[in-house]
Amino acid sequence: METTKLQTAFRLLLGVFMTLAGVGHLTFQRIEFQAQVPSWLPQNPGFIDFVVLSSGIVEILFGLSLLFLFKHRVKVGIALAIFYILIFPGNISQYTNSVDAFGLDTDTKRLIRLFFQPVLVLWALWSTGAIQYFRNRNKVTNQVNFYDFEAKRLNGKEQSLNDYAGKTIIVVNTASKCGLTPQYEGLEKLYNDYKDKGLVILGFPCNQFGKQEQGNADEIQSFCQINYGVSFPLFEKINVNGPQAHPIFTYLKQALPGNFGNNVKWNFTKFVIDKSGKPVKRFSPTTKPEKMEQYIKNIL
Repeated sequence: METTKLQTAFRLLLGVFMTLAGVGHLTFQRIEFQAQVPSWLPQNPGFIDFVVLSSGIVEILFGLSLLFLFKHRVKVGIALAIFYILIFPGNISQYTNSVDAFGLDTDTKRLIRLFFQPVLVLWALWSTGAIQYFRNRNKVTNQVNFYDFEAKRLNGKEQSLNDYAGKTIIVVNTASKCGLTPQYEGLEKLYNDYKDKGLVILGFPCNQFGKQEQGNADEIQSFCQINYGVSFPLFEKINVNGPQAHPIFTYLKQALPGNFGNNVKWNFTKFVIDKSGKPVKRFSPTTKPEKMEQYIKNIL
């Protein structure tokens, strides 16, 4: 799901809050932030100042990330929540040692401040869509087989992937205006050569990489047929990364992680599913279909 306007507003508000807090660390509130450094850390003035300055820089980076790195908001939200947890000992230290800072001059006020920290954690996770992201992941883990999923064809008709049970399947995210778009030709050849032996290729147009698939369903269908004679099944345009990622790709990324994280790196990432419905191989975007042929032949 996309984040709502309310979530976006709270994310931007949190971004401003974090940026100002970071500036405060570095300037006019520096002494008060020094008072929050936990007493069990070395109390050397130079070290304490280093902790406060480092924390300030990190908070400014988080604030700017919340404001401007929209595409990475989920990662930023998770990282910020972890940061809030890591600095929580400072709030505990302020309460247990009765440190007066930021106008918190009574134990009651300091206790109330302690309870604000979990609110910040939830704020970071909710406003960035991270909570929904984890919910989607949990839904996917309940799927026991590739065939449990459904997807919409380009014509808008829902199709169960169980229709392809018993076949060797290649799932690929595609784009019409990418330097790798000529791979359509190799994929079509692979499909024609081995479809009678049980191979099927499922193409999922995606506009997440360089906005290279901006056409509607009719334009995508026409482009693929006219330029490459594509006859294998094409599905509705989807997202493959982020909170709005289609469950099929969330499942495949978990089953077949990449070399540098699970996310799909670019257009024409290829996932191979064997005849039993088990994801068995992930090919990078730059791997041409003809380089996959021997592997496909071996598992048909």
